[in-house]
Amino acid sequence: MKKANLLVLGLVVAMGLSSCIKEGDTFDPQAQYELEKPEIEAYAEANLVNPQFDEETGIWYEITSMGDPTSFEYKAVLSQSDNRYYPEAPDVWVNYTGKLLNGTVFDSKDEAAGVKMSFNNIIQGWIYVFFPEKILVDKDGDPLEKPLDFVGFTSSGLKKGATVRFVVPSYLAYGNAANGKIPANSPLDFEIEVINIASPSGSGN
Repeated sequence: MKKANLLVLGLVVAMGLSSCIKEGDTFDPQAQYELEKPEIEAYAEANLVNPQFDEETGIWYEITSMGDPTSFEYKAVLSQSDNRYYPEAPDVWVNYTGKLLNGTVFDSKDEAAGVKMSFNNIIQGWIYVFFPEKILVDKDGDPLEKPLDFVGFTSSGLKKGATVRFVVPSYLAYGNAANGKIPANSPLDFEIEVINIASPSGSGN
């Protein structure tokens, strides 16, 4: 799995999982992933046309289009509190379908303009899929002295027009908590089309 010290994501995962655990309960994401791993692999190989595996996260995926390479560039912002760079979360508009591995569709959106999504309110698995491995520029578009290593597994991240399908382990989704139609400890299958992506509102870019 990805190293726990990768910027903000490790904290987000930890906070998300801790909020799902009742007092006195124990939850081991690694152990649960090992239980799910054979099922996820078999599902991905049976349902994805050209499945790729990211060993560090356990995500299986296929990117059928990276989108328009000129449509967006992921940026880093300088924190005034600790003088460190952090990834800037873009605004994204998407259409998507989410399914359980038994084929049950638990959510689906299909609108001409897409549905606006916030990276503050999506599962961690989406972050790995959207963001690039490294962020090269600051919020003004100027090159960073040192590229910012992040959590993605593509070189440039998803852009406008990108289409992707991926299967995430439950530890990168809702963990051991049920959510609506999603039972606890459920790996999830997503198909996403990126309708638009832009710098966040109010960023001045």
